[in-house]
Amino acid sequence: MLESRGVKILMYHWISGNPGQRLRHWGLTPDQFRSQMRALHEGGYRTIPLSEVVEVASGARPAPPRSISLTFDDGYRDFLEEVAPVLEEYGFSATIFLVTDRVGESNTWDARHGDPPRPLLSWREAGELATRGIELGSHGRTHRPLPSVHQGDLREEILSSKQIMEDRLGIRVRHFSYPHGLFDDRCLSLLREAGYESACADIRGGNREGTDPFQLRRSLITCHETQWSFAFKLRTGFGMREWAVSSLATLAGQTTPAPLRGMS
Repeated sequence: MLESRGVKILMYHWISGNPGQRLRHWGLTPDQFRSQMRALHEGGYRTIPLSEVVEVASGARPAPPRSISLTFDDGYRDFLEEVAPVLEEYGFSATIFLVTDRVGESNTWDARHGDPPRPLLSWREAGELATRGIELGSHGRTHRPLPSVHQGDLREEILSSKQIMEDRLGIRVRHFSYPHGLFDDRCLSLLREAGYESACADIRGGNREGTDPFQLRRSLITCHETQWSFAFKLRTGFGMREWAVSSLATLAGQTTPAPLRGMS
């Protein structure tokens, strides 16, 4: 049986009444999102910040029972109206990962897919959310796939994005999310050099003692979730098909499941 203990991190993108066509998979409607948060609340779950997940991974503390961490990649403006009020209603926290060179603009990196552009949070709006208890992390400067970026530009994506956020918002930026879920050894080295505490990957499962804090596991939440599939991801960190593929790989002798790429 595939290991699924530890704190689960849920990965969201946009929450919108118009979740899109070509990219609909990565969006939820407000009703879907509220239903999921209500399920967490009724199930006795509580949210913990990524810093506590890192403590679990390092062995500094045990995984709190029924704990979950919520993350939102890219920094969509719909967070203000469709997400923040629901989180506050249930007393939940979350982390938003901003694409620093696109703050206040739109998701230009998705333009080739053909869906209408989605507005992103401004610096003022992001700062307001920080005062309301929302943690802000870096998603790079331009949302480029990092393994394809030259070393000089890679430093800009990882180190400069952190410095820009800290200068503009007056906060300490502790966490990073890999654009497109992709990273290499150079990324891991630069993240440590920059002073990040963790980085969220696109690998499924739970985060427990021994998990690399720069390869935190997350479960992608999509528009296709049912009540049952959402509950399965809370328990395992995997979708059913992902669970089957990884279980077969484990039975075949592959001890560490391969990273599963999402959009991020």
